[in-house]
Amino acid sequence: MKWTIRQTTKETGLSADTLRYYEKEGMISPKRHENGYRYYDERDISILKNIVVMKYAHFTLAEMKSMEELQTREANSECNEICKQILNSKITELNQAILNYQKIVTLLEALLPMVDSIEAYRSNEERVDEFISNIFNDIQSSG
Repeated sequence: MKWTIRQTTKETGLSADTLRYYEKEGMISPKRHENGYRYYDERDISILKNIVVMKYAHFTLAEMKSMEELQTREANSECNEICKQILNSKITELNQAILNYQKIVTLLEALLPMVDSIEAYRSNEERVDEFISNIFNDIQSSG
């Protein structure tokens, strides 16, 4: 099956500019019709969906390129080791982000009753500032 750039944007949720950017970066290689218009095949769509997931997981462009390149290589122990390093690093990073998000949710839940009155907030302002400072420090040390 062949998808136009417009159909591909609908299928993947990526903008046309983003599709062209990933093409420029060598991550996808859409074919061209005789009229010069790009068309995307099932392989391109699969790669783009994978990119969307990696992007959501905060993979850097370099990490995404590495992962895509590793998938196209002949399987060997070196590829496995590189992939394992990237994945372990990302797992550690995401687990830390999850912990930070859980702390932020706890903070937001604690703030909710404080917006009922100015007095409720003022009486807890120092505690809130300390909590925010702790979350900030956790984010800075993990980033």
